[in-house]
Amino acid sequence: MLIVDKELCVGCGICEDSCAFGAIEVVDGIAVVSEACTLCGACVDNCEVEALRLEGVEKNVQVDLDNWNGIWVYCEYRSGSLSSVSLELLGIGRKLADARGVKLAAVLIGADTGDTADNLIAHGADIVYRADDPGLAYFTDETYGAVLTDLIKQHQPEVVLAGATAIGRSLIPGVANTLGAGLTADCTQLDIRADDGALLQTRPAFGGNIMATIVCPSSRPQMSTVRPNVMKELEYDAGRTGEIVDVALEPAQLDSKVRVLESVQAENDDVNIQESDILVGGGRGLDSEKGFELIRQLASSLNGSVSASRAVVDAGWIGYPHQVGQTGKTVAPKLYIACGISGAIQHVAGMQSSETIVAINRDENAPIFDVADFGIVGDLFEILPKLISKIEGYQKS
Repeated sequence: MLIVDKELCVGCGICEDSCAFGAIEVVDGIAVVSEACTLCGACVDNCEVEALRLEGVEKNVQVDLDNWNGIWVYCEYRSGSLSSVSLELLGIGRKLADARGVKLAAVLIGADTGDTADNLIAHGADIVYRADDPGLAYFTDETYGAVLTDLIKQHQPEVVLAGATAIGRSLIPGVANTLGAGLTADCTQLDIRADDGALLQTRPAFGGNIMATIVCPSSRPQMSTVRPNVMKELEYDAGRTGEIVDVALEPAQLDSKVRVLESVQAENDDVNIQESDILVGGGRGLDSEKGFELIRQLASSLNGSVSASRAVVDAGWIGYPHQVGQTGKTVAPKLYIACGISGAIQHVAGMQSSETIVAINRDENAPIFDVADFGIVGDLFEILPKLISKIEGYQKS
């Protein structure tokens, strides 16, 4: 863990500025570390008064990297269904595996998984390591972590990918720490370096103001969690064949200090914008909460859903479930219409994978036009009513 010596800390803020993950904040003159800390050690190296230190995170560097081979994807299975990000990761995993000339393996952990393993093969996996046991019906970090860690130690994959979901963000850091492996969280792009097989892991850094590419060239496995809806899944291929390996579990792997009594799924607040094919997003250019009436009308005329930038969510104009961006949800609809959204990198990181992006903004120099397929410069309060009228007139004809 990262330890702050309060007697030595002078609250200079150098650690806060040097943290690529926004995990350190100076509060009342003392550095405070949040759960976002990845234990990278950058702040320790930059602390001039030596008020920061890492404890219990010494890593054993793997000297012979040739012993590590293959691309793995942890495929999240919960409540009888497979998460969509698992198939997205198989898509990028297939590209990485082909580039390296190695096999792509999926790790499936759960209970009563049925034909899910066959589905994973049809979506690109060469091998599926299936741990199916009643003791794995409910997710806990201890049991799932023990199974995944033991599999990695046994087979030594060079790359392990997982979704940046609630489960992925809980499970994977613990596995990486146990293995002494490097981990890059919340990636939006992945590539492989041809000469040495280093995984190029790109993610927003410094509060989303830059995109950083991170590598772990001297240790294995290289581990990443990846945002949902930023990668493309492969088409289902019923003709693909692969190997399903049923994992023999030891009783110790199923031991846990946590006993799950019940799993309750909360009702969604309005529609899940990550499942919508058409999104109409509103930003600060709406001027007030009343501006969202036009956004809702346009979304309704297109049978779409309403989304928003962080600025208007923070202002209380609309609820957080609608927020798109680095601190909100990542979406990839067929059509994304950005109304009065400037296009800050934090927002773009959450919607840049949309198939078609239409931007409406009065500022012709707004960054949103750099990523838009179609742009309209003008007052949205004049443009949207005309657009709604045209769409509704077309539907009636």
